[in-house]
Amino acid sequence: MKKADICIITEGSYPYYPGGVTRWVSELIRERKECTFHILSLLPPHPELSVLPPFPPNVIGHTSFIVQALPAGAPASQTPPLFWQQAGELLKQLISGSPPLGLEPFLDLFEKCRPILGKRILCESREAWDFFLRFYHEMIPHGPFKAYFATLFTLSRSLFSMTLPKLPEATLYHAVCTGYAGYLLVRAKHEKKAHCILTEHGVYTNERRIEISMADWIADLHSLDLSLEKSTTTLKQFWYKFFYSMAALCYQSCDAILSTFEGTQQIQKNIGADPKKLKTVVHGINPEQYIPLTKLRTAHPFTVAFIGRMVRIKDVMTYIRACHIVSEKRPDVRFLALGPTTEDPDYFKECLQLISMLGMKEVLQFPGEVDPRAYFPQIDLVVLTSISEVQSLVQLEAGSMGIPAVATNVGAAKEIIDGKEGESPSLGPGGIVTPLVSPEATANAILKFVDDRPFYQTCSAAIAQRIGAYYKLEEEQNFYRELYQSYLKGEK
Repeated sequence: MKKADICIITEGSYPYYPGGVTRWVSELIRERKECTFHILSLLPPHPELSVLPPFPPNVIGHTSFIVQALPAGAPASQTPPLFWQQAGELLKQLISGSPPLGLEPFLDLFEKCRPILGKRILCESREAWDFFLRFYHEMIPHGPFKAYFATLFTLSRSLFSMTLPKLPEATLYHAVCTGYAGYLLVRAKHEKKAHCILTEHGVYTNERRIEISMADWIADLHSLDLSLEKSTTTLKQFWYKFFYSMAALCYQSCDAILSTFEGTQQIQKNIGADPKKLKTVVHGINPEQYIPLTKLRTAHPFTVAFIGRMVRIKDVMTYIRACHIVSEKRPDVRFLALGPTTEDPDYFKECLQLISMLGMKEVLQFPGEVDPRAYFPQIDLVVLTSISEVQSLVQLEAGSMGIPAVATNVGAAKEIIDGKEGESPSLGPGGIVTPLVSPEATANAILKFVDDRPFYQTCSAAIAQRIGAYYKLEEEQNFYRELYQSYLKGEK
């Protein structure tokens, strides 16, 4: 396969899942017509997905790695001597939150043994079992073994599945998050001696921490511990520490670490990122794609919309409860929830059950996965109730049309709504910022816009002016064009 200029590494986004990151990657590739790209997509086990849009001509290759998928490999009896002694020690450091200074010995070991490695040696051999048993006795000797084994087995198999396949050939590797995608940057730096850059659209470690804390499929170790003294380690902490270690190693391997919100940098530095590598590059949009939509507006009831994935971290239930409060006072208001519903079907089922319980079936509509631009002419207010976010493209897109937002105080939401500190001239608020998980505050903010037309018009003008002045797609694209060329030409 032909060597690409750039290998874009995505995890749970482009080109299979809709959303802000997918739109960003798609736009980046289309704008960089002078570069060739290979897309490396990381997918969950048992995916039944299809590529969303056709690839543009400058995408010359596409590879998918399936997390936890491993070939059979050689029989377990062919396990190399000392393999698990070396691999197990590095794996233990990752999971215990003490990442090694580098993964070179681990990666070299896999490179040496790659022709024979597979699930028989890595997951089913006696040597693998002995490692899992030793680690259990060292870390949680009185804990529930079945829950422990399921956790460690899943973590280790996930890591192995991202280490065993060969990487596509490219001059520059660019990941859109840490996690498993960031781990592949560690591999690319060592195995390919390539330049590596990272653009964090969200704080992966923070989002995984929230998801893990909410997960009911990871056992609560303390509730099952049979020892007289409580353990200081939980199974959920294994997951936290694993992703923390992966992020730390990713930051070490990157030549440039980019984020879309300056507040992200402190988190990156706390995990060990070199401040000299950090830079903030805000998302930009092309207002010409959205402003003409304002001419399509027709008379309609005041319409409020949530736009995003129907997943726990977006806290759709707070939006639903807020809609119920508003509808009790203003039954003339219409509510929409736009976005894919299949990523977390159990959570979406819970959302539907809540709507049914509140008697909201006729009030709140779920059109599913749609192009928001088709709905913007009908929308008067955007509501974002996320528990974690960095910079929402929805805020920028809607704001460019003069649609204000009610958003939780996460990431850049407040900055977009109220402007950066020292904004000159001050444009005033372009929406209302609310606390997390507060249906009452969200409902009150919505009602403010419904009932106070002068306030609505002031916010509408402010947000349109702010987006037009400070969030320009051209500036963002120019930055990446220059960055790519500097590495492709060997200037850095």
